[in-house]
Amino acid sequence: MSSEKWLVVGTDARLRMLAKKLTNPNRTVYYKSKTAWDEELNDIAMELQPDFIVLPIQPLKIEVPVVLGTANAVIFSGKTNEEWKRVLADNTVFFYLEDEEFIWQNAILTAEAFASHFYNTKNAISGKRFIVTGFGRVAKMVGHMLRSIGAEVIIAVRSDVQLNEAKAFRYESTYLVDVEEVKADYFINTIPARWLDKTLNEKIHMPIFDLASFPGCLQDGVTRENYELLPSLPGKFFPQDAANVLYKSIVGQLRRRKSC
Repeated sequence: MSSEKWLVVGTDARLRMLAKKLTNPNRTVYYKSKTAWDEELNDIAMELQPDFIVLPIQPLKIEVPVVLGTANAVIFSGKTNEEWKRVLADNTVFFYLEDEEFIWQNAILTAEAFASHFYNTKNAISGKRFIVTGFGRVAKMVGHMLRSIGAEVIIAVRSDVQLNEAKAFRYESTYLVDVEEVKADYFINTIPARWLDKTLNEKIHMPIFDLASFPGCLQDGVTRENYELLPSLPGKFFPQDAANVLYKSIVGQLRRRKSC
């Protein structure tokens, strides 16, 4: 039986753990901690000729004229950009950020990791008021976690659908444009968009924890002291558990591909 060849790339600790978990007698797995696809990765990919490549959540910078060694590989990727879309135009690509099992399990780990990070501030969650922006999977799990510990949670959203959904879950809710009128102790952003402009920034005085992916919610030119961008929390706090979630997603997508 011929051995599958895998290349796993990225600096997130979950990817290093994933490479170990993927390794078995029928797989050759090579892991490289990189933030960019460079000449070294070209050389590795050309020599390995991988059957499968796992890319990180954020697109790698491309530092070579031509990306080599990927033509025959099945790709597992987080986010992409126009440059990578062109590179992978002829590849079979699975986006694990679109896999429902991965999204929900990753959201659970994100909520728990935020609690771990917050406790490092030496403040309790119980009895505090938290504004959580958005009402997607991460917001739902963060809100549930905070409320179960004893916090008051206010959901701030941009759409009527999410406002009424949050109300159905018995959350105090408001539109994002009116959020400066809400009194709270802490502010958690989960909206993956740069929505916080200078005007609104001047009206929000509480500490902001941004759980959205890079570059976060701050618009260009907006700066503030009490702001933390906290992407990829599961890989930082629970790399083994986060790797297990990603592994299950990859294996599940491969099984579905074979059954089709």
